[in-house]
Amino acid sequence: MSARHAGKIVAITGAAGGIGQAIVCRLAHEGARVAIADIADCAETIELARQAGGEASGFKVDIGSWEQMRGFADQVRARYGAALIAVHCAALQFMSAFEELSTEQWRATHEVNVLGGFHLAKAFLPAMKLERWGRIVMVASSSFFAPPPRMTHYISSKGALYGLVRGLAAEVGEFGITVNALAPGLTRTRNAIAGVPPAHFAAVMKHQSIKRSGEPEDQAAAISFMVSDDAGFMSGQTMLVDGGEGHV
Repeated sequence: MSARHAGKIVAITGAAGGIGQAIVCRLAHEGARVAIADIADCAETIELARQAGGEASGFKVDIGSWEQMRGFADQVRARYGAALIAVHCAALQFMSAFEELSTEQWRATHEVNVLGGFHLAKAFLPAMKLERWGRIVMVASSSFFAPPPRMTHYISSKGALYGLVRGLAAEVGEFGITVNALAPGLTRTRNAIAGVPPAHFAAVMKHQSIKRSGEPEDQAAAISFMVSDDAGFMSGQTMLVDGGEGHV
């Protein structure tokens, strides 16, 4: 086990699988204790974290509810102590033409992708301010910089996260708290492999500087740096991890 994050307590949303799961395993392996807020079963992630030599716990939380997120923060504090690292990875993503979107679908997308991030930051900021140290990362998307069709609802929600990062970073920097965004490119999660045609992966790869598909572990490695002491002078920024396909 690496000791890079030994003694740190991490709160993360959306880690039952995919990029979030890789983040949990990486940080747990590096010594952090990780608390997961998700409506899905996180048993697999918890077991993988254990196999990586670390510790993780799952809490069933509707991140669109302030009451539930505040309760999550209380539960994490009771079990581990104050979480000074918060990562918002939960996301609702589906394809739909703009004119076919319902108000309910638009609202649901923004509730998970934006309101969930707002609630996470709000719930864990007080402890970070008291300790005068903290790391907040919002997992956004490279699609904001190169928008594909039929994803306007998703792209607009991720764009809001970039605004949240910049605004909040300006408010909390004096407390030693950094706020940044991770922008993953197309990543070979199980959902992506099941739903994205191989030809699309190949087409994206043609535009990348690095000629391979992105893996969840690539994003987890970036997060490991962004929440570390080494990243203490970076705030309000976006880290684009897409193999060189795009540029910020």
